[in-house]
Amino acid sequence: MTKNENQRLCGGIFFTLLLQARKPRKGVREHYRGDSGGLSDPEMLVALLKVVIPDYKEPTVTTKATFKGNTSDYKSCKISKSVYLPFDDSAVVSAFDSRVKTEYRSALAAMSDFIAGFIDSGTSVKKDERLVKALLEIIDVDLSINDTQVFYIGESGQGIVKANLRKMNDFCLQSFLLGVWHFIIANRNDNKAGKATFDLLCPPRDGAERKYEGKLGDAITRAINVTQIADAGDIDRETVETAAGEAASKVSSEDSETSDPQPIDADPKRITVNNYGTVQNQKFISIETMNGDINL
Repeated sequence: MTKNENQRLCGGIFFTLLLQARKPRKGVREHYRGDSGGLSDPEMLVALLKVVIPDYKEPTVTTKATFKGNTSDYKSCKISKSVYLPFDDSAVVSAFDSRVKTEYRSALAAMSDFIAGFIDSGTSVKKDERLVKALLEIIDVDLSINDTQVFYIGESGQGIVKANLRKMNDFCLQSFLLGVWHFIIANRNDNKAGKATFDLLCPPRDGAERKYEGKLGDAITRAINVTQIADAGDIDRETVETAAGEAASKVSSEDSETSDPQPIDADPKRITVNNYGTVQNQKFISIETMNGDINL
C-alpha cells in the first residue's frame, strides 16, 4: 500500500485486521447450526469494547440483531457510533485514556484477555506477526498521523513516536495492540474516514459478503519479532518478600548512617510493594518508601 491521503487507520480498519488474525472458527456444519464457537464478529467486538469499558453490558437477546448490524457497519466504516458503540462519549474516552496512562497494568490485563480469547498467536501460521506488520504499515502510510504522534505501545506502557516505530523490530503483542487501540479511541472518533481504506482492503463483490483481499504488512520487510507477556499481573510471593526485605535493609542502613538518633515517629518509613507482573520473564517490582522509590 502506497502512501496517500486516502489511507486511514480507524476503528473499523483495526477491527478488520484483528478479524484476519482471529482463531480458527467452527466448521461449516457448526456454522449453519448457528454455533460460532464464541468467535463471531459481534462477540469479538463486544470483547474489544470491554477493553475500553470493563463493565460494558453485552447485547441482550432482543438487541443482538441490532448489534450485529452495528458490528458490520462499524467494520466497514459506515458508522462511527451507535447506542451500543459509545465511541463518541467523552466520559468513556477520558476514562480509557486515564487507565492506559495511570493504571496501565489494568488496561494491559484487559487486552491480554482479549488476545487470549480471540487472537491466533504463537502458532506456526504467525497470524500475530502478520497483524503487527499490517498495523505498522497502515500507521506508516496514514499521512494524517504525524511522525511525532505518540503511541503507548512500550512493554511498560511507555510512549513511542511514529517515526521511531520504523526502527523497531521487537513488539509485545498485548502492549502493541493496546497502544494502537488507545490511539484510535483517543484520536479517531470519525470512523467513516476509513471507508476508502476498507473498500481497498475488502472490495465490493456484487452484493455478496466482502472478503479481505488486502496485502497490508507486505511492505514491512525488516524482521519483526512478536512476543507476549506471560502471567501478566502475576508475581510469586518469594520475589515480593525478597524485594521487600532488600528495601527494608536499605531503609535500616540509611538510619544507621544517621549520627543523631531520631525518634521512632520522626521519620516514618512506609514500604509498599507494587506488583507490575512479568514481562518476557523479567520481574517488575516498584517498592515505595517515604524517602523515595527502589525499583527492582
